[in-house]
Amino acid sequence: MTDTKLLNQVYSWLEEHQDDIIHDLMDISAIESVSDASLDVKPFGQSCLNVLKAMLEKGEKAGFETQDYDHYVGGILYDAHQKEEIGIWGHLDVVPAGEGWMSDPYTPTLRDGLLFGRGVGDNKSGCIAGFYILQAFRALNIPLRHNIHLFLGTNEEKGMADVEYYVSKYPVPKFSFVPDGGFPGGGGEFGRLRYILHSNQALSDDFVDAYAGTVFNIIPNKATVVLKKDTQIQYQALPETFDIEETPQGIQITAHGVSCHAAGPERGVNAIRVLTDALISLKGLKKEDQAILEFINNVNQDAYGTFLGFAKTDDISGQTVSSGTVLQYHDGHLSLTNDCRYCVSDQGDRIRSIIEEKCQQYHYSLEIAENSKPYYLDKEGPIVKTVEKVYQDYTGQEAHIVIGKGGTYAGKIPNAMATGSVYRGDLVAPDYILPGHGGAHQPDEFIPVKAILKASRS
Repeated sequence: MTDTKLLNQVYSWLEEHQDDIIHDLMDISAIESVSDASLDVKPFGQSCLNVLKAMLEKGEKAGFETQDYDHYVGGILYDAHQKEEIGIWGHLDVVPAGEGWMSDPYTPTLRDGLLFGRGVGDNKSGCIAGFYILQAFRALNIPLRHNIHLFLGTNEEKGMADVEYYVSKYPVPKFSFVPDGGFPGGGGEFGRLRYILHSNQALSDDFVDAYAGTVFNIIPNKATVVLKKDTQIQYQALPETFDIEETPQGIQITAHGVSCHAAGPERGVNAIRVLTDALISLKGLKKEDQAILEFINNVNQDAYGTFLGFAKTDDISGQTVSSGTVLQYHDGHLSLTNDCRYCVSDQGDRIRSIIEEKCQQYHYSLEIAENSKPYYLDKEGPIVKTVEKVYQDYTGQEAHIVIGKGGTYAGKIPNAMATGSVYRGDLVAPDYILPGHGGAHQPDEFIPVKAILKASRS
């Protein structure tokens, strides 16, 4: 039987099971699986354990071998009686839902051929697609030269300690695909540097609190500062776009932006920058407070690390991006968590040393939370060339393998390549979706039902 006939059989099987695919995706997307290593239930909280158990139960019910790798990662194996494995790596954890949804983010909702809910796109659809690919191969008895192993992670959005744990203790497949990006696939990934800037000096007693953001890889759409009630800062001069409310704690001032994934900050508006940009212009602000806020404002003057001095672009991958995404207040001191994706020709240690020097000039200190090296595959090598050919044969379009800014498991697993969980061109939002809504890490995250099937076939 030709490869084309086999593929058509798989396509037909997936189409016949479309309702089952959507049902299972809605089922696991109803679990609020935000990863949190600080919770009592280890390693990443009860909700992540719940969603992992739910997927493994689906695998067992379908008749596959399953394994729980110490609650860090789960595995569903299609044993084709071969010596080596091909891995498919998805993640079941999600970013916090945030505010501003049309419907409850953990009650997956079908509307106009679209499925809405936190995680339906990033990345539970990738997990379900992989699960049904295993089922299709087995049901149709497709001849395979490798076993297929679906891996299910639970900490991708919070630093990937799950896959680091797995790689350190268990065997890794001969090759792995990571359906957590765009088609046709990523030929590598930018380096990732997560760093925190701490103010050495405290703000004056004019300030009671300040906060913005929930996780490091989302551009925040809200940023808030609380001033004492008798402050001399003339906050009344702020534009009407700011929310100002007198609370028992003090004068609460909230600025608004547009959230998006920190890997593509150009698509959003950083509310922290909106807030600090306005505050430093107000009369009555003490000189020492202005200096502390001005530094944070300058850090976020663009999304490329220009002020800190490490901005860089190369011909292989493109431009480095860096944004301050989480603002916190501790005993008068401010801290700003930053998400940096640096181009493949750069080095995290170079960036770190440049930031340290700048911090010393402005009375800030630096903490490094993550430094993951970049990687990229040979564009002329067999892996990239094979993926390009398959994509071109399937779509009839020329394949463009890029270096991705979005960090995926592919950067943590030997011999891995990120690929798509949905075609970007299928994610056209209807008119009623607000700007800054609809995408991964945004309110009203959605995925078209037809796109799920299309991505599964790919």
